[in-house]
Amino acid sequence: MAADPGVVIIGASLAGAQAARALRLDHCYDGPITLVGDENHLPYQRPALSKGYLLGTIEPGELDVLEPRFYADQDVTLALGAPATALDLDARRVRLGRNVELAFGQVLIATGARPRRLRVPGADLDGVHYLRDRDDSERLGAALRAASDVVVIGAGWLGCEVAAAARALGVRTTVVDPLPAPLYHVLGDRIGGLLARRHLDHGVNLLTGDGVEAVLGTRSVEAVRTVAGRRVPADLVVVGVGVTPNTELAEAAGLRVDGGVLTDGHLRTSHPAALAAGDVARHRHPRYLKPVRIEHWDNAVVHGTAAAATLAGRPTVVDHVPYFFSTQYGSTLEYVGLPATSDRVVTRGVPGEPGFTAFWLDRGIPVAALTVDNPGAAGHLRGLVAAGHSADPRRLADPDVPMADLLPRVPAS
Repeated sequence: MAADPGVVIIGASLAGAQAARALRLDHCYDGPITLVGDENHLPYQRPALSKGYLLGTIEPGELDVLEPRFYADQDVTLALGAPATALDLDARRVRLGRNVELAFGQVLIATGARPRRLRVPGADLDGVHYLRDRDDSERLGAALRAASDVVVIGAGWLGCEVAAAARALGVRTTVVDPLPAPLYHVLGDRIGGLLARRHLDHGVNLLTGDGVEAVLGTRSVEAVRTVAGRRVPADLVVVGVGVTPNTELAEAAGLRVDGGVLTDGHLRTSHPAALAAGDVARHRHPRYLKPVRIEHWDNAVVHGTAAAATLAGRPTVVDHVPYFFSTQYGSTLEYVGLPATSDRVVTRGVPGEPGFTAFWLDRGIPVAALTVDNPGAAGHLRGLVAAGHSADPRRLADPDVPMADLLPRVPAS
């Protein structure tokens, strides 16, 4: 029998490392595993890059997905600082750089995403920063400590976290976003407005309903001019206007791509030798009956674990309810579900205070929820959304009803 050519994982990311771990430890896969990564760092976790790592309260080693010795102990070959440049799925070979080729039996594409670039005059000036990887965070952290005025372009999760970090460092901070409220596409006007108030209370100059027309300066940033004609002083600009999945390698290899690498519910792509996972994958989600691409930490963990099961011949349907968390100004926000057009928002607790929770209902069924400083609640909220049953709005709003009691009761068998 021919030797197993093994698994190549393209992307030394959270999803990629999680897949390697699960292959070895959960499924006892004993074939070769090679983990390929563009960066020279061991696989690391990204959430802290806009929080504790940016502030210098988290050390580099705390970002590691796995203990550094795992790779040698479990015979996982690392090819770091070696971007994959070509993928031949029929020949089952991947090229690294110009000269190195690896054979594989199966390949997992976990190439992640990159920041969308700002397309206005002055976007290439010194002092314009993006935040995606560990080196970006280190550069931005140093720049923030030397800055007087920062303008954050984009009031999504990343922009809000960077703004909170900048204020923690005492930097004058302005956030510009064309939408009516922070995280408007996720939280809507009402709950997004509560987040806006929190940023305003911490001294952020929040310019919603406005966009950036140009970044001003000669060699480096001096100000930002908005669409409304405001001139905002800045010696530092941080751009957080979303990401683009890194699908080029997959597309050149002939895989189906549409806003991400398309997969079925088991993360299998249009070629039998290839799977995709993490930020780059747009998988057919049986719960939502459509392809979805989710950029959160939790999704990378779930995808990595599920991809390993499929690679090991034990396909697992990926049907989890998405989960996301953020920390801003000492508070932890946890969100479950997908952003959706909902006909009702029900709240419990005092807005912005610990325990505050918002539920988004679609025809009486909870489809998403946000909770603030409410340890342990997210699991119950995830179960509530996963159940897909109608809920009594009065019970949802009543803080005396424990979260666990909101879950539908399963009849005794």
